[in-house]
Amino acid sequence: MTTPSLEALLQVGPFHSALRAAIRRRGLTLERLRLRLAQQDVAVALSTLSDWQQGRVRPISPKSLRAVAVLEELLEVPSRSLLTLLEHTGPSGWPDVVPGMMPGFNTNDLEVVSRHDRVFVDAARHASRVESRMVVRARQDGVDRFYAHFFYDDSVQAADVRHEPIRNCRLGRSARNDAEQVTVDELLFDKPLASGETWVFEFVIHDPTQLDTFEYAAGVRCFLAQSLIEVHFDPAALPSDPHVYLQDWQEPEPHRTIDLELDHTNSVHHFEANVSVNWVGIRWKWAEPSEF
Repeated sequence: MTTPSLEALLQVGPFHSALRAAIRRRGLTLERLRLRLAQQDVAVALSTLSDWQQGRVRPISPKSLRAVAVLEELLEVPSRSLLTLLEHTGPSGWPDVVPGMMPGFNTNDLEVVSRHDRVFVDAARHASRVESRMVVRARQDGVDRFYAHFFYDDSVQAADVRHEPIRNCRLGRSARNDAEQVTVDELLFDKPLASGETWVFEFVIHDPTQLDTFEYAAGVRCFLAQSLIEVHFDPAALPSDPHVYLQDWQEPEPHRTIDLELDHTNSVHHFEANVSVNWVGIRWKWAEPSEF
């Protein structure tokens, strides 16, 4: 798992992550930033600034774009760097040329309302199967796909990782980047959604990893109202010290939040509401080296 620098985010986005990273680098609170905008005769509500940096709302009106231009000066980032991220987010999210970014990474046309991941760790300590159920809401008319990104480890070739549609979706285009160890598959819906319409779909991630798995994390590009992660362990491979962690782009290391205990089914789970960090996950240890 990598944490892109501000410079990288200003190149590839998404806008809200770049904005949040720039604010953090300057060490400004949102209230202080609001006051500095006001000194430039730009009125932006504190709640609006919060929504922009969390990805809940995108600045699209002329007044909002003027505020973003002033933000670039206050945050000491290159001129038009934030504005360019807003301008280059197309409806499909699948650029003809992919210079260092994966298709769909910079789209913001779907709100993920709820995500439920069930991770299955086998007797060889490999999390080779993940079942995902998602509820999404369209931010605009005509949205008809979700971009499923997956980061894999050194033991796997990108071509071996695949998303299997289970319900209310089907596979579209795919892209692989072995250098960045990430894949993306389009999951196409049965119909285009109207703005505000919700859609429920399910898919399975097949990851033929040959290394011991010690964590599973869900990436949160924007605000996520509900995240549920379950990890089920084979009785022949029980972990120690399972716990929840959170991590944002600009944090070099994840921070531990909650200790977990295995239940009677050899499973742990964590439910997180109103997620605004970039990663929420469960991590564990193995008591001794794997013999597999």
